[in-house]
Amino acid sequence: MTLTPNMKTLLVAILEEVRRLEAVPDKPPPGMDREQWRTQWYERRDYERFGVHHDLALWLGHAPSPSDSAVFSRALRNMEDMGLVVRISRWDGRRATHVQLTDEGRVEAERLVAEQAAAPADRPPGDPRRDRYADRTMSC
Repeated sequence: MTLTPNMKTLLVAILEEVRRLEAVPDKPPPGMDREQWRTQWYERRDYERFGVHHDLALWLGHAPSPSDSAVFSRALRNMEDMGLVVRISRWDGRRATHVQLTDEGRVEAERLVAEQAAAPADRPPGDPRRDRYADRTMSC
């Protein structure tokens, strides 16, 4: 399976969000503000029902340009065609509002995270293959 750099970026970002939501506890842990926990718990509940909320700005780490939106929308469609993700419209409409990793997509995303975690020591600073996912894989 050949993945473009944009597909890799999306897979890693979606997996990071999945891991964050799956880690939300059922009850507020000691020291956590109850309202903060409640917000996260509702996000987790939505994730369990619909998948990860489609948030390109969060996934890219910056506001997407119109061309970014088009390019990454195409990448998501291609990933859906490859069986890596399922795009879901929460409301009856054409626009996908949530994304779910398939089992195959999760395996591929986990592989990318492991690959990127091992890669920085092998590549010099400034190498785009090193820095592209570095921030995402460190927090996964």
